[in-house]
Amino acid sequence: MGFFIMYTRWAKLLFTAWITFHLFCFAVLHKNWKRLEPLYVVTSLLVPVGIAIVPLTTDTYGKSASHNYCYIYNSNGSHQTVVVIERFALWDAPAMGILVATSVAMIAMVISIARL
Repeated sequence: MGFFIMYTRWAKLLFTAWITFHLFCFAVLHKNWKRLEPLYVVTSLLVPVGIAIVPLTTDTYGKSASHNYCYIYNSNGSHQTVVVIERFALWDAPAMGILVATSVAMIAMVISIARL
């Protein structure tokens, strides 16, 4: 269950990031990179598999104390340093970075479109 949750979270995040990137290139840079659309789909579907497999290999998927689904935890539910680092490295830090980047791109798009 944890694998599928991590996979779908990453797939949604990457699809959103690629769509934002494509719109940014079209609206701000005035470039149409339609030829990159297969790359967007392939990376958004394959990269999450590699990321979601890591906790399977380290056996760190487990029931979260604060949620009703599986997440990256130690098998006994404790917060070991390695598990916390793994969770931040595989989801929290990259997700925040991508969300900040897409937010900046959206602001740039709004400013660019408002100038037209």
